[in-house]
Amino acid sequence: MRQRTVARAVRAFFVLALIGASLATASIAAASPSYSRTVRDARSASRALLRSAGAPSMSVALVSGSRVVWAQGFGYADKATGAHPQATTMYGIGSVSKMFATVAAMRLVEQGKISLDTPLTRYVPAFTMASPEYRQVTVRMLLNHSSGFPGSEYRDCISTEYVPDYAAQMMRALATQRLKYTPGFMTDYCNDGFTMIEELVAAVTGKSYAQFVQDEILTPLGMAHTAFPIHAFADGTYAKGYTGTTANPQEYTNTLASGGAYSTPSDMARLAAMLMNGGAYKDTRILSAASVAAMAEDQTVNTFNPVPSNAIRYGLGWDSIAEGGLAAVGVTGWLKGGDTSDYHASFTLAPKAHLAVIVEGVAPLDSGKCEALGQRILLRALVEKGTLEHMPQPLVTKTLHVRRASSARLAAIEGVWAMSGMTFKVAAEPGDPQRLDLWQLRPDGWAKLSGGLRLRADGRFWADAGTASLRAVDAGGRSYLVLNGPAGYGHYRGDSLIGQKLGPEEALSSAWSGRVGRSWLLVNEVPGSSDYSMDGGPVMSLGEIPGLAGYVTALLPGYGLQVQDPGTSDGVAVMFLQIPLQGSRDMEDLAVVPRGAEEWMTYGDEVYRPQASVPVLAAGGNTVVFGPEGYAEWRTTPAAGTLHFDQGTAWRLFGSDMAYVAGGRAFPATTSAAARAYLVLFGPAGSSATVTFTPAVGLEKAAAAAAAAGTHPRAFTRLR
Repeated sequence: MRQRTVARAVRAFFVLALIGASLATASIAAASPSYSRTVRDARSASRALLRSAGAPSMSVALVSGSRVVWAQGFGYADKATGAHPQATTMYGIGSVSKMFATVAAMRLVEQGKISLDTPLTRYVPAFTMASPEYRQVTVRMLLNHSSGFPGSEYRDCISTEYVPDYAAQMMRALATQRLKYTPGFMTDYCNDGFTMIEELVAAVTGKSYAQFVQDEILTPLGMAHTAFPIHAFADGTYAKGYTGTTANPQEYTNTLASGGAYSTPSDMARLAAMLMNGGAYKDTRILSAASVAAMAEDQTVNTFNPVPSNAIRYGLGWDSIAEGGLAAVGVTGWLKGGDTSDYHASFTLAPKAHLAVIVEGVAPLDSGKCEALGQRILLRALVEKGTLEHMPQPLVTKTLHVRRASSARLAAIEGVWAMSGMTFKVAAEPGDPQRLDLWQLRPDGWAKLSGGLRLRADGRFWADAGTASLRAVDAGGRSYLVLNGPAGYGHYRGDSLIGQKLGPEEALSSAWSGRVGRSWLLVNEVPGSSDYSMDGGPVMSLGEIPGLAGYVTALLPGYGLQVQDPGTSDGVAVMFLQIPLQGSRDMEDLAVVPRGAEEWMTYGDEVYRPQASVPVLAAGGNTVVFGPEGYAEWRTTPAAGTLHFDQGTAWRLFGSDMAYVAGGRAFPATTSAAARAYLVLFGPAGSSATVTFTPAVGLEKAAAAAAAAGTHPRAFTRLR
């Protein structure tokens, strides 16, 4: 699911800005306008977004009270058949699924089965962690992102197959992990907190989470086209994701409570109406008004939060209970966004105005674009309703006077700043210490994002033609880099913490220095895991921060470039950032695991083997034995040729650059392979398989050709 893409989309938006410069009563329904002008604009804006994003399809609904004013699909739900999305066409809604988990938890509270502020261990005695403070984690902390869990169990999170024990797997993984911070200290987006709701529901009700949500929420609300991917969906019932022009297999987001649901905008309209009407949809009550109000209380109050932002102002389940675009015009807004690999969604309510917009779409849309569209539609509806006099106008950036920055002010903002998945550097331009450049660390070094940033009259650093600015703030004994830029529909600005300042440390130990530049391959995910088909392949590689001693970087599938602190141990490089709201989400400790003469690695619950020691296939038959853990087995080809597999459960083939080439589940199987291709084979623990390699030319000739080209057919280590 890589739900972290929600945060990355937000961060990328701001960075690119720098680079480029209920209700349900008859009386209310009768008084409601037709919203015809809003619908006309919404159709036009939806089509424009679909074209600009290059997405295959999307679906939108506008809700007033308990009434769906307008619902329409755009594009093709299935390109092969030419089918357009219908009102019943389901889309993955990603993290919008957290609203079901929150409503389920509040149902349990009202039934007297749990209390929000009781420690989780009371209800789930099996829950444990390496940090003794785990006993302080309450149910509320699961729902407001303040538990201190590392973030997300991304092992087997998104796949082409259902993993029924995913939530239990997550809890087993937590048992070996430590907390990032004391529970309740700050809020930091955490998928695992919501996945834990699955275990909580099962413990106190005896029902599976999916069955409880079906019985307590979906069936009572009549949400007949909402489901969890615990089985294959019938063709034509859901919009397909695509890689190029090829339809992807059905996506299974196995973290059901955190991001697994499929739904339609019209179905989600019923959930929206229930929440806007104080917990009741028409004659069906799901929650009390008090529970709905509790969900909308600001959970960031009294937590460490040096730069508050309406873009992220967590309620219970909600990303924001003061949605920025609506707050800018004096309207209360509740927002939840969601992203998976294939799907993206937004769920935006203006509860006092009894209006809601649901947007669901297929990649390469993202939740940020869905939210901006939903915001625009709601603003138009508020104008047509008479709540607003006119549409707000996009901001016009004014050029502010330049101020001379003191040496102290420059020293405060210059340096290296890290957040989960991204690292930046602010440095003076050669020959002009008053002009600063912003750089991003990439696998091949620093890349310039923006130049000519100068201190302006507002105390922020702006580029001459920029629309966003930078400043530094100190809080909690740490320094943070703050990006401010236009957001949403463009009529307001927002702050975002994009880094914690890194100080120089002692040079890497010889053990860690010897690992820099090496790569490891993933071995312990299900064959259908998205990690085996992501760009760059299932590879982890280690590097350093150029110009700053004492840290290692780990480039991992889906996580981005993570900065780790190896200063306390030759065997563990720890997570250490503490950036509230989104900036330090989804981090884990990186641990060395000796395995015979080799050093394997773990990042959270993911296990990686050294790439450099992958066995090279010999011509003829090669026996592959799957060990007791059932780990995937990797092999590499010394030359171009043909591969034949007699048995197993699945196989994947990657090129020498670890780009995905082919794969399958049917056995026996035969495929062609280039020189230095990488094969990963899956099979039951304790079983064996035979891989027959037939080279296209003799191995001696292949070795001679490789030597002449300056390469060696037996060794290949890729630094991404």
